[in-house]
Amino acid sequence: MVPPALQCGMDQLMISSSGLRGIVGTHITPSVIEPFIRAFLNQLPPGVVIIGGDTRTSYDAVSQLVSALCQLCGRDVVIIGRVPTPTVQQMVRRYAAAGGVAITASHNPIAWNGIKLIDSSGSFLSRPAFADFLAHYTNHHYAPYVDYAHQGTRIVDDNALAYHVDRIRSVLPLETIAPLRVLIDVNHGTGRYADPVLFSHIPQVTVDYLYDGPDGAFSHSPEPVTEHLNELCQRMASGSYDIGFAQDPDADRLVIVDETGRFIGEDYSLAFCMDYYLSITTEEPQQVVVNMSTSQIIQWLANHYGARYHETRVGEPNVTAAIKDLNATVGGEGNGGIIVPAIGWGRDSLAGIALALLHCSSREESVSQIVRRYPQYTLIREKQPLSSATAVSDKLQRVQQHFANASLSLDDGVKVRLDDGWIHIRPSNTEPIIRLFAEAPTPEKAHDLIQTVLAL
Repeated sequence: MVPPALQCGMDQLMISSSGLRGIVGTHITPSVIEPFIRAFLNQLPPGVVIIGGDTRTSYDAVSQLVSALCQLCGRDVVIIGRVPTPTVQQMVRRYAAAGGVAITASHNPIAWNGIKLIDSSGSFLSRPAFADFLAHYTNHHYAPYVDYAHQGTRIVDDNALAYHVDRIRSVLPLETIAPLRVLIDVNHGTGRYADPVLFSHIPQVTVDYLYDGPDGAFSHSPEPVTEHLNELCQRMASGSYDIGFAQDPDADRLVIVDETGRFIGEDYSLAFCMDYYLSITTEEPQQVVVNMSTSQIIQWLANHYGARYHETRVGEPNVTAAIKDLNATVGGEGNGGIIVPAIGWGRDSLAGIALALLHCSSREESVSQIVRRYPQYTLIREKQPLSSATAVSDKLQRVQQHFANASLSLDDGVKVRLDDGWIHIRPSNTEPIIRLFAEAPTPEKAHDLIQTVLAL
């Protein structure tokens, strides 16, 4: 018998190295969650399991179910409540835990929830670890239930956010931040719980919040991209604030709006935070890791600091694995997620907020003035539905043949590097579509690259 989760339509349920996501009541049900968690527990070393999650309305039910399953399998659990995903990762390290479970669907729509799996290092599962987990899961190698004498215990730790912020404070000089005025769109997510803890240590900063009820009733689509940030941009355009931020529901991603109300872009938000961190670190050689769909602004930044630049397959676990292997300085993904290994192994919007404020303060310049000095690139993201997995494979072959004389990387789909830009074409893991990323010095050139591939 195939586990229930794998019987669901993959257009609705997603299983990857980050975990499980689906629609609550349709796919996020006890019959799906139970084998998923028990397979994970069977893979973990002995020890406690950390459980936390975002503000979605199903958090209580799912967290109680996950806790019960862990305890019934003999695992002690630490419940840390509604917190950002990077906080769950931090607490795995704090407790030297066997692993962690973050209950979140990240930027997926309001009807969704999910489970992110975290290993004993505080990272999402690496590709080999995920393959091992999937083998447990599909072959029904589940942690057994235990008898009455071996039940796990449950404790609640309300200090997770304070610990997370203390980790940030131990690395970054928050006391040097200038008295800035900040507006944050938390969109009813865990940022509304976590951000005030961070700003309690930066009393010189004035902060206001948009959509600040931490109840999961999102006021706009949860993904922090330009079309969802109209209110934030309008409020910033009033001139009342120095910098604006937007976070996704589990507060791992962060994007920036400048003092004029202009959204600077996901990749430039990553660059803005990374710029400051590279300017204060003294290790030699500095090394930067991002996925291969990230803007070349990061490569420009690495070159500016004399840092070594590395690209990985798309996916936070791949970026984190390379950071570990290389002992890299900093990393991230172009969706606005910065990873500072001195703080933690995950994308962390709280660290990003601190870095952005420090950048403004150290330069004594506005966001727009700083960004104006960066080379300007246009990055376009697109997708193309195809009829089948075979059609996807054929499409990738045609792309490879069309650009045969260019510099190609085949590590994750096909990435074509040209003299004045690049395009990355990769298959979706969950449906027969290809995702396209094209970047060039002008919108017209980037658009032309997209159209060329769509027509092949």
